[in-house]
Parts: sequence; C-alpha cells; structure tokens
Amino acid sequence: MNPRTCLNLAAIASITLFAAIPVAGAAKLSPDSTAEIRKLLNMLGDICGKEVGETRFGEMATGDVISIPFDADATVEYHFNVICDDDCENVDLAAQEADGSEIDVDDADDNAPVLNVHESEYRSASDKPKGILRPMTIEIRMKSCKAETCGYGLRVSASE
Repeated sequence: MNPRTCLNLAAIASITLFAAIPVAGAAKLSPDSTAEIRKLLNMLGDICGKEVGETRFGEMATGDVISIPFDADATVEYHFNVICDDDCENVDLAAQEADGSEIDVDDADDNAPVLNVHESEYRSASDKPKGILRPMTIEIRMKSCKAETCGYGLRVSASE
C-alpha cells in the first residue's frame, strides 16, 4: 500500500473511531481504558502493516517526554501509531536516527499521532537481506493533558 494512502486512511479511521468508540477517560490507566486504546490501535495498525513487538502502554503528564530505543531493520518501512485516552488533548510523536537527526515528526494538535519511517537501505526484491541494523529513538511528547496524567498506547507496524 502507498505510504501516503496508509497515513490518510489511518487519520480518517482515527477520527471515525474516536467518534464511535468512547475511550475511557482516566487519570490512571485501567484495564478498560487499556482495552479501548488497544482496540483502536489494532484497527489503525491493521491498515499499515503487521505489528512489530508488543504494544506499549504508559502514563504521562503534560510536559513529559518518553524516549524509547528501537532497533529497526534498515530494509523495512515502519508505521508508529500513538493513541491517548480522552483526557489527552495533544500528544506528539517523533523518530530520530542514532545520531540525533530527525527522521519524521507528527506535531499536529491531536491525540493520535502517526509516523511513517521509510527504509534507509534500498534493496531489490531479489537481493533484500534482513537484519541491517538501524538504531533509532521514538519520542512520545505529551503536550496537553486535562488530568494529572494521560494514558497512551504505542503500536509499531512494519510493511515490506
């Protein structure tokens, strides 16, 4: 699937899903809010590829930044989706190379940022080795939360 189409579908799906499914508002993550966030991430993630690793959940206050090391494969394209609970007014998402240079950032004023990180090593279909290490850092930046903390989920998907 075309990456732009994937991102557009993810944006449309997030708007539709937030209107249709109430995400539990809570200052602390609960089993119900985690289940709703997981449901939304699964729907969005299925549009853009297969899940890589486990979905990560956590809580953040306004102004918090969480840095998550991610050992990517340089021959693979990735999509990163974050969804916050309904106490979250704005969260941003960024990806950086190991040297600190920015790969992609979603700093729109919303609570469901999406990143598309293209492969950095092109290989033809007949010569596409796996396992070329591309260390990066994913940053979740909580810009505005109506409660003391907001719950979030992060899903990483890959498409080859």
